[in-house]
Amino acid sequence: MLFNSYQFAFGFLPIVLAIFGLLAARDARRATAAFLILASIVFYGWWNWHYLFLFGFSIFFNFGWSLLLVPGPASDPAVAEAPVVTPARATRAAYGEHARRVLLGCGIGVNLALLGYFKYRNFMVASAGALLGTHWHMAALVLPLAISFFSFEQITFLSSAYRGEPGARDFVSYCLFIAFFPHLIAGPIVRYAEIYPQLNRHTRFRLSAANLSDGLMIFAIGLFKKVMIADTFRPIVNPLFDRTMPLGFCDAWGGALAFALEIYFDFSGYSDMAIGLARMFGVKFPENFDSPYQARSIIQFWRRWHITLSFFLRDYLYIPLGGNRHGPFRRDLNLFITMVLGGLWHGASWTFVIWGTLHGVFLWINHVWSDRHHRMPEALAWPLTFILATAAWVFFRAPSFARAAQFFTGMAGFGGFAYNSVQYSIGSHEWLLIGLGLAIVLFAPNRQAIVAWRWSNDWLWAGAFAVLAGVSIMGMANPPPFIYFQF
Repeated sequence: MLFNSYQFAFGFLPIVLAIFGLLAARDARRATAAFLILASIVFYGWWNWHYLFLFGFSIFFNFGWSLLLVPGPASDPAVAEAPVVTPARATRAAYGEHARRVLLGCGIGVNLALLGYFKYRNFMVASAGALLGTHWHMAALVLPLAISFFSFEQITFLSSAYRGEPGARDFVSYCLFIAFFPHLIAGPIVRYAEIYPQLNRHTRFRLSAANLSDGLMIFAIGLFKKVMIADTFRPIVNPLFDRTMPLGFCDAWGGALAFALEIYFDFSGYSDMAIGLARMFGVKFPENFDSPYQARSIIQFWRRWHITLSFFLRDYLYIPLGGNRHGPFRRDLNLFITMVLGGLWHGASWTFVIWGTLHGVFLWINHVWSDRHHRMPEALAWPLTFILATAAWVFFRAPSFARAAQFFTGMAGFGGFAYNSVQYSIGSHEWLLIGLGLAIVLFAPNRQAIVAWRWSNDWLWAGAFAVLAGVSIMGMANPPPFIYFQF
């Protein structure tokens, strides 16, 4: 079920909010939490109910495994009772800690193995076949919906249990953390410690006017971004990337810019919608998008684009690799490895690996430049950052290296500067849309700023919501999925 569909906007969401409000008004805390879990499972299974089996296995396995990780006095009563630490007790404590660490690694390994099998089996088989010159015929696997996101959140939960953070034994809160539908499909990637205080068995759920008002406005802004802006660029992007015709300079750059704007508004819109939906139920998600195309460096870009994924990769990959603890070279190498693997996470294709590799190289150069106390002039810093990010998006969107090469050939001017009069070409109308999109991302206030404005009265707020929601609803007849749904 898509956030930008009539079934969700006029069916699922109003029904869930109404029942949630009724249960919360009676202070039925466990029933309210159980209902949200059930509603989230229905939301997930609506897309393809076959995915529920894998999703259920992930939930029950990880909760059961987490019980082996939770530290406590019961693991060694003698240590808890006596302040004197004897060599024997110290040995038992060290052995217990080592065992828990091994169990944590095994639990994370199971999640990564499931993710790797379902997401990368086809890719690995095809790559091995191409390398060895053989052709293995295996039935293609359909990627289970949201497996990348809920696998990462299972890893954060196991880590939370290992550290002994509150709520590790609370099965209902854990299920709601994993299944809560606003973030289930494509994030934000939240931490259990962030959500548990808001969704535990002691939480007093309620449907408040303030949360509902803020949540609906945030959702409407995100819906407008997706339906009225992001989807406007699809007719420009798809013909250029999915065909094999040569490209001139204008068409190549126009296609790259159009996709840069499409994915910007698509993912920004999704993030706003997820945050707005959670707010309706009284839950505050972390910000996930903060005007990344206004960044003055690639380092700053990744602090603004998919913020929760950047934090996850930092905490669970970059820091375990060594982080910045072993000097600038190891820091940059660890960052490079993180970005390459981050690119592979986005898609099981070598084009995604190259996209991640490019950003790894960009970040490496950015750090070396900064370490030497060089500061790029503001007039050059932004355009360079934006051009590099836009050029890298070509590998992200191109279906093959051959098509990416045609784009870069055209962007370099080797395909000529005339419009292609025979096949599809970007015209003045399309360039006007691209110009308007660039003006919005560079100069218009983002959603955080709009919501924070001091609105003169509630009628103005309601009017703005009505315009955004009304215009968007009229454009939802055939809603395409969000780009990040494929990951």
